[in-house]
Amino acid sequence: MKLTKEEKRIVFHILVHIMKADLIEDPREIQFLDNVFQEFNLDIAEFDHMELMDIDYLKGEFSNFSKEKKEYSKKLFYDMAGCDGYVDPREVEIIEKL
Repeated sequence: MKLTKEEKRIVFHILVHIMKADLIEDPREIQFLDNVFQEFNLDIAEFDHMELMDIDYLKGEFSNFSKEKKEYSKKLFYDMAGCDGYVDPREVEIIEKL
C-alpha cells in the first residue's frame, strides 16, 4: 500500500499509542515498530525530538485516509496489538475509536 510520508507518520504515531496503551513496552512491540519504521523508510531525525502526536489529532487525520488506506493501516494496528501475544482491551479501544 502506497502511503504518503505524512500518512506514514500518522500511522506510526498511532502504532506508538497502541504500544503504550497497556503501559508495557514489550520487546516484540518495539521490534514490530522498528520493522514498520524501516518499511516506511522514515527518517529517525524527524522523530528524535518530536513529541508523540495527540491521539485526537491523529484520529482526525486518520479519518481523511481512503478506505483502502484505512484497511491497510488497521491491519497494522491489530498486528501491533497482538504481536506481544496478548491483545489488551485498551489497545483495541484505540483502534476502534479510529
